[in-house]
Amino acid sequence: MPQMRNVNIFVDVDLTLVDHAGVALPGAARAMRVLFDAGCHLFLWSTGGAEYCRQIAERLEIAGLFEAFLPKPDIYIDDMPSTIFNGLLFDVGKEQSWVELAERIVREHVHPSECRIPGRL
Repeated sequence: MPQMRNVNIFVDVDLTLVDHAGVALPGAARAMRVLFDAGCHLFLWSTGGAEYCRQIAERLEIAGLFEAFLPKPDIYIDDMPSTIFNGLLFDVGKEQSWVELAERIVREHVHPSECRIPGRL
């Protein structure tokens, strides 16, 4: 798959960004910064709703990295349904670490011209 421009990444809250007690998973905040610095557009979503997402992000001091806080959708309506799930779905629980996952996403899927910090990639 070619590297992409204008990469939108939707990150779930519970058991992805934070554990069952609401504590940030190791490396999660740093991984969000890696993705943001690489030029990715980050969106935080949860079945708990937009305000819940915002509260978690503010508590973790990463709210400024996200473009929006959203409820997780229940129904999708799209003229190109196959584009909703393009095969790029990652389970952080099955990865070595959050940071390694973020770095792999950047390396394999984000075009270097998207980087917000020149010379970083």
